[in-house]
Amino acid sequence: MSESVVHGVNSLGTASLLRDLRDAQQSLESFNASSPEHEATDILEQTKDLVDITTSFDNLATKERRNPSAYPEFLSASDLVHLASVLGSIAAIAEECSVFVRALRSSLQNIVHERATVGYAAPQSRLQNQIWYDETYQAMKLQTEILRMLLSAVNLLQYKKDMDENGHLSTETRSLSSTLYYQIALVDPKLKVTKNHGINTLRNALAAAKAVTIHVPTSTNKHFVVIRSVKSFYTGREKQMAKLKAAFEDKLHSGQKRFIIYGLGGSGKTELALKYAQEHADNYWGVFFVDGSSRRNAFGSYADIATIGGVEPNEKAAKNWLMTRDLPWLLIVDNVDDDEVQLEDLLPPGTKGSILVTSRNPAHKSYGNVGQRYLELMLMEKDEANELILRAAEEPSPWPLSIKDSASVICQALGFLPLALVHAAKAILIGLCPWSGYLTFYERQKQRIRRERLRRRDRSLSRSRRGSEEDNDSMNVFSSYEILYQSMESSQDERFQDAVELLHVFSYFHFQNIRLDILIGAAINPLKEAKQMEDEAQEEKALQKKILKPIRKSWTTWLREITLGLRRYLDTPAPLPTALKRLQGLTPSAFEDEVHVRLSEALAVLIKRSLIVRQDRVESRYSMHPLVHKWVRERPEISTSQQSLWCQTALTTLAKSVLRPPLGDTDNERRMRRDLLSHINHARECQVAIKQMLEENRKALAKPIWLTTVNEFGRLQADESARFSFVYSECGDFNEALQLQHKTLGFLVQILGEDHPVSIKVTLLVSGTLWNLSRPAEATRLQRRAYQASMESLGEGHPLTLEVAELLGAALQMKARLAESFALHQLNIEKLENLYGEGHEKTLKAKRNLARVYSRYHEYEKATDLHHAVWQQMKRLRGEKDLETLISLEDLAVSYLRHGEENRHPNSEKHLGESHERMKFVLEQRRAVLGKDQPYTLLATFHLALVKSAMGQHEEALRIITEIIPIAERNIGKDHSAIIAAKCHYARILVELGRYKEAEERLRGLAQKSQYRKVSDEDGDHPDRLAALWFLVRCFEKQGMTQEALDICEDLEVALREIGGNGLGKGHKFASRLQDRIVELRQKLKNDAYLEREELQNSASTCVTKAYSNRSSGLSYDIIAS
Repeated sequence: MSESVVHGVNSLGTASLLRDLRDAQQSLESFNASSPEHEATDILEQTKDLVDITTSFDNLATKERRNPSAYPEFLSASDLVHLASVLGSIAAIAEECSVFVRALRSSLQNIVHERATVGYAAPQSRLQNQIWYDETYQAMKLQTEILRMLLSAVNLLQYKKDMDENGHLSTETRSLSSTLYYQIALVDPKLKVTKNHGINTLRNALAAAKAVTIHVPTSTNKHFVVIRSVKSFYTGREKQMAKLKAAFEDKLHSGQKRFIIYGLGGSGKTELALKYAQEHADNYWGVFFVDGSSRRNAFGSYADIATIGGVEPNEKAAKNWLMTRDLPWLLIVDNVDDDEVQLEDLLPPGTKGSILVTSRNPAHKSYGNVGQRYLELMLMEKDEANELILRAAEEPSPWPLSIKDSASVICQALGFLPLALVHAAKAILIGLCPWSGYLTFYERQKQRIRRERLRRRDRSLSRSRRGSEEDNDSMNVFSSYEILYQSMESSQDERFQDAVELLHVFSYFHFQNIRLDILIGAAINPLKEAKQMEDEAQEEKALQKKILKPIRKSWTTWLREITLGLRRYLDTPAPLPTALKRLQGLTPSAFEDEVHVRLSEALAVLIKRSLIVRQDRVESRYSMHPLVHKWVRERPEISTSQQSLWCQTALTTLAKSVLRPPLGDTDNERRMRRDLLSHINHARECQVAIKQMLEENRKALAKPIWLTTVNEFGRLQADESARFSFVYSECGDFNEALQLQHKTLGFLVQILGEDHPVSIKVTLLVSGTLWNLSRPAEATRLQRRAYQASMESLGEGHPLTLEVAELLGAALQMKARLAESFALHQLNIEKLENLYGEGHEKTLKAKRNLARVYSRYHEYEKATDLHHAVWQQMKRLRGEKDLETLISLEDLAVSYLRHGEENRHPNSEKHLGESHERMKFVLEQRRAVLGKDQPYTLLATFHLALVKSAMGQHEEALRIITEIIPIAERNIGKDHSAIIAAKCHYARILVELGRYKEAEERLRGLAQKSQYRKVSDEDGDHPDRLAALWFLVRCFEKQGMTQEALDICEDLEVALREIGGNGLGKGHKFASRLQDRIVELRQKLKNDAYLEREELQNSASTCVTKAYSNRSSGLSYDIIAS
């Protein structure tokens, strides 16, 4: 059997098919270059897809020829049977596919010959009018799909024995299994309706793939992303589960399926939803989770889903990704309790997917649309409740009658509420009280809470009426929780004290996705930052020796720094949980070990009492029940000042987990910061509410004392604001980031002055955020101020001055202040080479910026040479796939493109082909690392489209730009300069395709000066607007509208003078080119006028001749005249 398999691999026939495909690809590329057609582009791309999959099989055959014994070594006899069947199908399809491909090439050759014979492309010779086209295209498309399915089957057979540590199929194998399952699901219905003459071969291939899924157990679920697993002691709710199952299996409902679970807090709504997801995961390609407790939290959850989908991490992108998935998915939207949260806003639009909502708000039940539409989760049945408390207490079975009776009494006293039952079980499990004595403890805590509430009358909590009613409903949970809390608080054991502190800190975090590395980072990061500052100080000291004219610090600067240092010394240390504070005498490594141990022990205490739950699908993440989360913050014994202290402790912990740049530049750190967003939002919201309560208390006091300082913004708050702004920026909330940065900058300027290095760095941070908000005028003004301050306080050769100058130069280049930008970059390069050397990354970036200015000046040869040199050095320095290297490669590819367009030479076609391959490489790398909808990925996609257009593939370029513009508008805004540039080139391609009226309408709108108000100064115009006008000139010329083209050229002449301000545009290289075009157009108008006069004279002469001729034949002159 193994010999037949080896023979099967060797005789796939893919080498022959690959030759035919490459011949066909070459013919299609030549055909499309000579006469571009949308149909030619489509079938060319399909041919390339077929080449890719065929190459994979050919590599498989090559590998087998080199190592003939590879398969029999790890495949069983039954595996080999299935493999032989799959390989036979591959060979049969390859043979039939070759027939199609050779026929395609022959047909193309006939069309080319026909066009050469008649001398033009007749309508009947276009591909869309060929009777064979649709059949061939659809056949190749289906064959490609089935070959991919068969490749998945081969890979699954290869890796079926890969197991994880628990003896289950490995993640990779399960992913292959899921992929194969859905490939079959997508192919099966197509084969039922296809009229392909090779249908039997394709059906045999499908049968072979299905047989593999039976042989290797499949897992249809590819994504299972929920907050945590179901508790091991989950009990009951069979009737409710049956209703859920029936609802989502409703075959009569077409469109998106929605079901609502509502009920009291602690009744087990989330647990039921998670249990359904766990038991029915195989019904869904993906299971996802959204925290619906607030709009901000939902935004964070959707950002996580977007990351999984490889799109831009925001809510719009995630919803769009879900609504465009053809495979079944389930979305759990949990805890939609707040009246201010509109449920409809949280749900993805469209007709796809299933959505399960949990809420305490019964008004949301109207959103259900399948089965019984909604389910009110009532208290547990008596028998279910008894079983739950006994299992949660880990009481060994069979259960004695006395314990069962005690459990029954406890369940009744706690109102059969699941969360309260679990707390009671944990109190009994850890030995706080026996079964028979639990109710005594419980009643004591219940009475104490009621007395405390009556005494305080909720003064500090300011609860709404509805909130108070909810607290009364949840009294059983709170009372049972207090037994567990008091047992920890009263203990002197370090583990219990740490656990209590963590519980208070967690109550100001968001209740889900509490990461252990947040806590560890808060403890360890200050040590890393101290080391970084020490290294930077040493580096700056070394660099100062190279600066020709260093400027000494002024007495004012010295005095301000001493004052700040004194304030730092006198300030109360920022509050942190005790477990995160460094003990004297511990080395950094010993301290890190100490933190790990103390946190692990404290978390174990909380987990054992079910006060927090481990999210076991993601290692070292924890969550709290929302009721417990709220109660910890609002226990009656806690004063408002204590709430303020714990809230500040939580904020400090979160802030210290964010490393200051340049530290924290790793993928793991970036993921962690994205996860911080929901915690930062919740803690800041709590802080606002607490400040409001403190202010109310201050007004109520006759003699306010320290409470008057509650709104002070000091060093601690400035540091927090700066760190939190990094998180908001990375998550795309630039407005919130800007507010925080403005606060920090205001504080620093007041304390240190505008010219201090720290103030300058934060000024640059603010300007960067303004650029992200498409407010370049404000950003550039700030950068100019920072540059001036840096020059005066640090000197022109200081590293920070050079950094500011480089950023300002790049900004000026984007605003078309080319002369200023050029001077800054040129001067900077000289100084950077002196400080760091020619091959340093900072020097290379400065050269890259200078090359961009050359491009703006249309000095494409200089730009291309410089870009090429930078790319080569950056590749050696950081590697070929590094993001900075990719930016340099992209600049090089675009520069070659521009150079080829302006200066045609023998190597233009070669450079164009190289640019195409380079842009494909850049795009592949960015998609893999950043995701397909990230702005840099979209930019690479756009540049690839421009290269394709330059190669004559206008239809393909238009299709690409059409796809990316809506995504880019969603992510960076419709008025962003990059969007406007993309629309300009879209219109230019329309001109090339002969769609003149549509192009003219678009270009007239894009040429309006108001479009560029944000990116150009009042005394200057912008190059992108001039590009739109230039494209409009070509549009008119193509239509023979010479006068209109001349009018636009004259407008261009005026606008060009304003490029860069101060009339500097007159010296631009484009000015002479424009003058030449104006002369040509004016000459053409003269020639046209002359020809028109000649034609009129010839026409008049002909009329006179006819008149005399008619007169001589006896006709009346009057009749002739008439």
